[in-house]
Amino acid sequence: MNYRLAKRAGVELSEVGLGCNRLGENPCDERHWVDLVRRAADLGVNLFDTAQGYVGGRSEEILGAALGNRDDVYIATKIGHSEEGGFGVERLAQQVEISLRRLRRDCVDLLQFHSPGRELLERYDWAESMEQLQRQGKVRFKAMALDSVDVALWLLQQDLVDFIQITYNIFDISAEEELFALAEEKGVALIVRLTLAQGVLAGKFRTEGDVAKEHRANLSKPHLQRRIEMAEDLRPLAEAYPGGMVHLAHHFSLTPNAVTSIIPGARNLEQLRANVAASNGAGLADSVHENIEALRSDWGQWQGGYWFPNHPGSTSKI
Repeated sequence: MNYRLAKRAGVELSEVGLGCNRLGENPCDERHWVDLVRRAADLGVNLFDTAQGYVGGRSEEILGAALGNRDDVYIATKIGHSEEGGFGVERLAQQVEISLRRLRRDCVDLLQFHSPGRELLERYDWAESMEQLQRQGKVRFKAMALDSVDVALWLLQQDLVDFIQITYNIFDISAEEELFALAEEKGVALIVRLTLAQGVLAGKFRTEGDVAKEHRANLSKPHLQRRIEMAEDLRPLAEAYPGGMVHLAHHFSLTPNAVTSIIPGARNLEQLRANVAASNGAGLADSVHENIEALRSDWGQWQGGYWFPNHPGSTSKI
């Protein structure tokens, strides 16, 4: 495993973390998920990204059972908001205590808000609330998990966060235009999610009919079939690439210097090993990146990425 420095925070994170939105799902029992998390740590993963809402809180509980209060890992969790409590210090403190209890930890390493829009962030003095929790030793670093590059840029300009989680993959390059350069300038670490675009960039599907009804790839409807076609365009390049489509996609997201970690999920040991093996300290070679850009030019209106049309705060282009 290779590690990258999160400059503002002053900590080194594994290039490949573990996205934990599936931990605790049926039909696998708790032992399966606990063993998977511990194996990830054994393989050098030291960043685990979860949220209070993942699998009804089970994801945080699995991490707690697997890792507890270990000080050689970093746990990033996310909290949502309510119109009643917003992000005021009292409610924030209550929510953090819920996570700490589930995680069996004394401190949340990275506290993130879960996809807030700018209007919400401007309404509350959330930074002071987080800083108070830092002074109490309940939170180490301020972070945000965002759908909107525009909101990420605004946050960077405010100098209020240590980490930002954002989408960046072969389909969605909206972060390239301004975000990467500003994040590097500010020393704010970027954590990248959806490197496999909900499985589409893993090369699992040839047509939309291959996608099971419950699969997360369906979140991108009505554009799913077009995204599968674009992934098919990549297949000849991926077949000649070490590690295939999965490593091609992960390396694309790891290429920018501004990216500290990617956080793909894994449901089993095979997927975990494939993800971890993508850590190469460099990302893509220039020649491979140029080949992807040549394909992108044929995608036309898709250049720049996709979005979730019904998600609050999402402003990225299709």
